[in-house]
Amino acid sequence: MNDLDNTLEIAQLKQKISALQQQLHYSHQRLAECLKKHTLEAEPAIVPTTQKTVQNEVYALVNICDANWSSIPAGIFYHAEQEIKLDAFEMLSTPITFDMYDRFCAANNQQPPGDNGWGRENRPVINVNYQNVIDYIDWLSERTGWNCLLPSEQQWEYACRAGSITHYWYGDTPDPRMMVMGTGKTMPTPGSRLANPWDLYDMHGNVWEWTSSCKTDEYILCGGSWYNKANWLTSSARNISYPNFCNNNWGFRIIRQ
Repeated sequence: MNDLDNTLEIAQLKQKISALQQQLHYSHQRLAECLKKHTLEAEPAIVPTTQKTVQNEVYALVNICDANWSSIPAGIFYHAEQEIKLDAFEMLSTPITFDMYDRFCAANNQQPPGDNGWGRENRPVINVNYQNVIDYIDWLSERTGWNCLLPSEQQWEYACRAGSITHYWYGDTPDPRMMVMGTGKTMPTPGSRLANPWDLYDMHGNVWEWTSSCKTDEYILCGGSWYNKANWLTSSARNISYPNFCNNNWGFRIIRQ
């Protein structure tokens, strides 16, 4: 075999090797595609957790979601001739209802408070003392990750007034469209009453609401109730009680910070 024949044979061999390398590369690609397709078909798709999904889970657990909170802006108001400055916070748009509180009782195998035969569901919870309220707030904060608290009397009045300086957030003349008074029982919340400008319902009447403020060893309640006349339902009205007492016209509302 002469040199020319050797050169031609070598060239042919190189072509065959190149073709085999290309075929091998193509086979590797096909194998990778088949493995990828098999993995996608075998494993279920992972659905990302959305904010809506989280909210639905929280609502199912405690019957409260972000839509139930009202934003209270930072500001200044005057009480007893004192200027009071407050940071922004969130407040539940209604008092805590039986629907909300009964979730806590069920989760802790606890006897729920009585409703005096008036009904439960979206009526404000009653017959709860101060310690009952704190226990509920601690449970709610733990279950949701929210920083829930009782409002101070200053936070409560500030939120009730919603920028007003009158006896009631809507003026000085009592208006039954805005409050529950003289009914002989609690009423559902929210009901036919209008919310104040900060979307808070039943700040005047329905139930007195516990606050975190105390005077000596008694705690202050605000807002008046179904039992009281209009002069006890003003934005600045106060009641006071020992923490171990409860009543059928006392309830509470919470804030979130």
